[in-house]
Amino acid sequence: MELHEYPRPINDTGIGIHWTTGYATAIGMRQIRDFWIPEMKSLGIKWVKIYNHDGALDFAELLLAEGLMPIVRIYRPTPNPSRLDVKDVVQIDAFLRSGVRYFEFNSEPDRDAEWKGGRMPANGLNLVVENTIANLEIILERGGMPAVPAVSSGSRWDIVGKIVAFGRKDLFAGPVWQAIHNYSRNRPLDYPYDIGNQEGAAYTYRFYQIVNEEEWQENAWRGRSLEEVNRLRSDRTNPGATVMDDHACWLAYEYFDVLNQKHLGHSIPLLSTECGYLIGEDVDPRYPATSPDLHMAQTLESCRIMMGTSQRFPAAPDYYFCTASWLLGNAQLGSTSSWWETHAWYSDRWQGGALPLVFALKSEPKVARRWHGAVADELVSLYGTVANAGDCRTLVLYKELSKAGEGTTVDLSTSGEKEPEDDAAAPPAREEKATATLDSSNTYRFDNLAPGNYLLRVPG
Repeated sequence: MELHEYPRPINDTGIGIHWTTGYATAIGMRQIRDFWIPEMKSLGIKWVKIYNHDGALDFAELLLAEGLMPIVRIYRPTPNPSRLDVKDVVQIDAFLRSGVRYFEFNSEPDRDAEWKGGRMPANGLNLVVENTIANLEIILERGGMPAVPAVSSGSRWDIVGKIVAFGRKDLFAGPVWQAIHNYSRNRPLDYPYDIGNQEGAAYTYRFYQIVNEEEWQENAWRGRSLEEVNRLRSDRTNPGATVMDDHACWLAYEYFDVLNQKHLGHSIPLLSTECGYLIGEDVDPRYPATSPDLHMAQTLESCRIMMGTSQRFPAAPDYYFCTASWLLGNAQLGSTSSWWETHAWYSDRWQGGALPLVFALKSEPKVARRWHGAVADELVSLYGTVANAGDCRTLVLYKELSKAGEGTTVDLSTSGEKEPEDDAAAPPAREEKATATLDSSNTYRFDNLAPGNYLLRVPG
């Protein structure tokens, strides 16, 4: 399956968010509909990672109707080693009927915390790959798009390579994607290629003071003097380092694409299901800890990279579909755990109820991503309105495989149509390409389609 054939939201910015750590609809659908949907739209968010807890199905349908793309994790505490069970499959079927396509069933299996008993066995990678193959097959058979599980930031686990080594390269002919957790830590967006890592370039007194004087609950330099910081930068240089040497950074998507190209001969979609800068993070002492102002500047620039509007860095590659910044909300979205509150964009901890990034991103012009691939100029969109739609809210788009001719056409039918009995009059072969959910005005839109003849079916 080609990159441009995977579904994307209308006017896709590539900006995504991890909704919350708890139940998706803990605050109720009314508040989500009245406040949070408009709020996410004002931020340019187009992708939303949610868990499949109670209420998630209604939430996913609302997201689709509002032009946002849900990524649904089939959540299972300590999911390793295990496979999807009957209850999970029933839920997947329900989400598929609502129009959801992107599914995640595991997360960071390279960590002990994700294993039953709290310890990963010596053959953990092999067990994960065996179960991943089984789960990919289950979701693919049902028409979903499953994820190769994300590993923790900086992990050397190569799950795609191991799947290929197990003789199942064929799975990647289908709509499989790879989840990634490209947390930036407290490193710049161009790490490891930044001048600090490559050459140990010194910070200026002016920059040091601006960061030092920011008023928040902590000190970004952790009490280190300018001389101490610059000495660390000089002593810990890594000239010539590439993302293949250290991918615990924003650019981790380049690392995984290199591996995928090696194993498969082509790219597959990479979607962040967790990523971003975290307030107070100070993993690398050569850089300041992430303060609210630094969080704003760096996250805002990452959004520009996704939209292709950055003046400092190249646009995100086509294969990197979206971010999923951790974390939109915690207590304000109904979570009862205070553990994640410092990570939340929206929190009563912050002046005005939100991090500075929120106000900056709302003011940022939103631009739909531009496709850079070879088929960029050939892709088309189909859109329209369904009259008297009633309760039929989901449309299925098929591409007719045997018709010749140029241009793009679409026929509309219902699933109750009677097929011709005469073999000579039989309809052409069809391939399901996408689904869409009607919005409140009964309109639909399909983007990034290759030219051809299409059939749009309204079930019911």
